[in-house]
Amino acid sequence: MEQRTGWAVFFLFILSCFFCLIRAGLDGALALPATVSTLGQFIVTVTVGAFIYCGLYALIAVPFGKKLGGKGTVERLFLVAAYSLLPAILFAAPPTALIGLIWSFCLAVIGLKIAHGIPLGRAITLQAMMVALTAMVAGVTTFGLMRGMQRHYQCEKLIHQAAPAAMLQPFEGEPFAQDSLKGKSIVVLDFWATWCSPCRHSLPALAEVAREYKDRDVVVFAVSNDDDWRTASDYLKSQKLDLIGTRGSAELNRKFMVEAIPETVIIGKNGEIAWVHVGSAPNEKEVLRAELDRCLGQSR
Repeated sequence: MEQRTGWAVFFLFILSCFFCLIRAGLDGALALPATVSTLGQFIVTVTVGAFIYCGLYALIAVPFGKKLGGKGTVERLFLVAAYSLLPAILFAAPPTALIGLIWSFCLAVIGLKIAHGIPLGRAITLQAMMVALTAMVAGVTTFGLMRGMQRHYQCEKLIHQAAPAAMLQPFEGEPFAQDSLKGKSIVVLDFWATWCSPCRHSLPALAEVAREYKDRDVVVFAVSNDDDWRTASDYLKSQKLDLIGTRGSAELNRKFMVEAIPETVIIGKNGEIAWVHVGSAPNEKEVLRAELDRCLGQSR
């Protein structure tokens, strides 16, 4: 059984690798050299998460199963959880997620029937209970994460303060001082990276807003945190995002207190930071428009 458990752990690792590679491929991030370390961290995180899930599944399914007349052990139920995750690869793509869920449910039912030695009907009941419990735990965890993401970031202290003096280096063009635009334009700095999925999700919205406001004295800079700025430049061109790509730096991140990306900063014509937001939101375009309109109204 120890050997089988070891194979199950190895199986979870391989499964996690395939899941992460598929997810990265769908995000269009596989060809980016800056994603190597990030992809490794992603694989480790998913593997650990899968291992924890299987452990908790086994610990909970054993007592529940015994109430239904089962005789399974923690080791056996760990194997059931691990191998029933095989269809989890399909979860990487939203169109096939439901198929994967049904397939995983069926595999778990078969495993519970064998491991606990209970009739099929009881195995289905037990798995339904486990799915309901998993959904509840996932919901609570998601809610907790969302609440955690609403925490205050250090960069919020910059609001209503004079923007720090900083040099901006566009991908194409000469470097210039950010405060040289004071009194002329509202400046939007969006800190992002090609390996950041939320960043890639929010960039099209940012580009659309930038296009709408380009004739209203609003200049938008996409400040890349990629190790190689050429990777970011190629990405903007490939996605046809009409943004002013700019090289990021540790100094720039320090001055604008960048803890997480995407971070979006709006600097008014008066040189003060009017708005700072961390993360990506479904109504991002509406929020950006509202903040820019407010800044334009104050600058009249």
